[in-house]
Amino acid sequence: MADFQWAITLGAAGIGALTTLLATKSTNTTTLAKTNNDNAVQLFQQYKEMNEQLQSKVDRLEEKLEKLQEKYEKEIAFYQAEVERLEDENERLTLKLEGMKEEI
Repeated sequence: MADFQWAITLGAAGIGALTTLLATKSTNTTTLAKTNNDNAVQLFQQYKEMNEQLQSKVDRLEEKLEKLQEKYEKEIAFYQAEVERLEDENERLTLKLEGMKEEI
C-alpha cells in the first residue's frame, strides 16, 4: 500500500489542481464578462455625451448661420434699393444734362 501512496497523493493533488484551474477559469470568465460589460457601458456613455455636445454645437452653428443669412439678406436688399435709387438719379441727371445741351 505504501507503494501506491505516492500515486494517491499525486492523484489527489492533480484533482485539486484541476478543480482550482476550473474554478479560476470560471471566475476569470465571469470577471472578464463583467469588465467587458462595464467598459461597453462606459464607452456608450462617452459616445452619448459626445453626441449631445456635437448636437449642441451644430444647433448653435445653425442658429449663427441663420442670423448671418438674415443679416446679409437685409444688407443685400438695402444695397439693391440703393443701386436702384442711384440708377434712377443717374437717369434723371442724364436727361437733365441732355436738356441743357439742347438749350445750348
